[in-house]
Amino acid sequence: MKLYDIVKWDPEGPDAKEILVYKHEAEDFNTHTQLIVHSSQEAILYKDGIDLDVFDAGRHTLSTNNIPLLRKLVNIPTGGESPFHCEVYFINKIHLQDLKWGTTEPILVEDPIENVNVHLRANGYIGATITDGRKFMRKVVGTRGAYTRTEFADYLRAKLIERVKGTLGEVLVAKKIGVLNISALMTPLSDELKAQMTPFFADYGIELVNFSFNSIMPLEEDLRMVNEAKIAAKRADLESAARARMREREGYTYQQEHSFDVLKTAAKNEGMAGSMMGTGMGLGMGFGIGGAFGAGMGTMGQQIDVSNTQRPKTVACSNCGNPVAEGAKFCPNCGKPVPAPGTILCPKCSAVLPEGAKFCSNCGAKLSNTCVKCGKELPVGAKFCDGCGAPQM
Repeated sequence: MKLYDIVKWDPEGPDAKEILVYKHEAEDFNTHTQLIVHSSQEAILYKDGIDLDVFDAGRHTLSTNNIPLLRKLVNIPTGGESPFHCEVYFINKIHLQDLKWGTTEPILVEDPIENVNVHLRANGYIGATITDGRKFMRKVVGTRGAYTRTEFADYLRAKLIERVKGTLGEVLVAKKIGVLNISALMTPLSDELKAQMTPFFADYGIELVNFSFNSIMPLEEDLRMVNEAKIAAKRADLESAARARMREREGYTYQQEHSFDVLKTAAKNEGMAGSMMGTGMGLGMGFGIGGAFGAGMGTMGQQIDVSNTQRPKTVACSNCGNPVAEGAKFCPNCGKPVPAPGTILCPKCSAVLPEGAKFCSNCGAKLSNTCVKCGKELPVGAKFCDGCGAPQM
């Protein structure tokens, strides 16, 4: 059994700077052995897997006075030189600066401005150092005889990316930062995430000295989606503002405009309700343009039941526009013949013509007019436009 009088670690060789944790080859000591710890190191004495004590920089005598647990574990008597068996681990506490990190897979986060989910890729730099050797040995190194800088860097990156994934989205939502503005806010984002991750790493005996983003970029297709959503929102805002100005100019409210849209939709449905709606639109025009028209439409919309249940189908008379029961041969309002489906009657000579004809093949009369307001093509004799409701004077 070789008893060591002095135990220290002087890293040498090409791999010396790569080692962060080193288990000394000495395992048999006496109570006068000197333990020398350099300024960038920390030493931990183990007995049967128990960390007896931690030694900072300086010269230390391994005696029962310095290590109270030692006598209890190995039954060392007081006075004289007494051998004992232990293990010493040296920890290199140098700062590791500018270690690169980056996400291996995109991080799914919610854009709090556009309310869409996007995938982000991020990378940057970290710096760290070991501040609590006891915690670090218990939670990271374990019983390994050596632990390298490369292993430490890989461990930091894995833990860091794990935390970034869970924290980045929370910070974006809490700070209301959209993905289009991330590049301008990387410094405050770096500070925020460093503050949130520091306690986590401290629990492993590691101080997170610095943390920074080098870039945060959404995937190209997600960026295109966000831009399209933003453009669509702006277009909707512009259209809404334009309609608001039109309502203000023509003297009616949003509710009145909405009632008009409902009535116009109902007028396109089949059945009596559709015919009554069409007629109502014509009557509404008689109330006057502007506020009176909107009020008339609002009241009429409340009074008319647009249900088609159990009601006979009707068609509009080609001469006067009044509803005529489907299958009737003459209009009950003007007495004019009602053409068979797919045909129309010439308003001048009453000749039967195919539907869509623009001139009468019998007398040459023109069979259609255009609306004075919206330009829609209308049957000859129509008193109101069935597209915009304008009177045909």
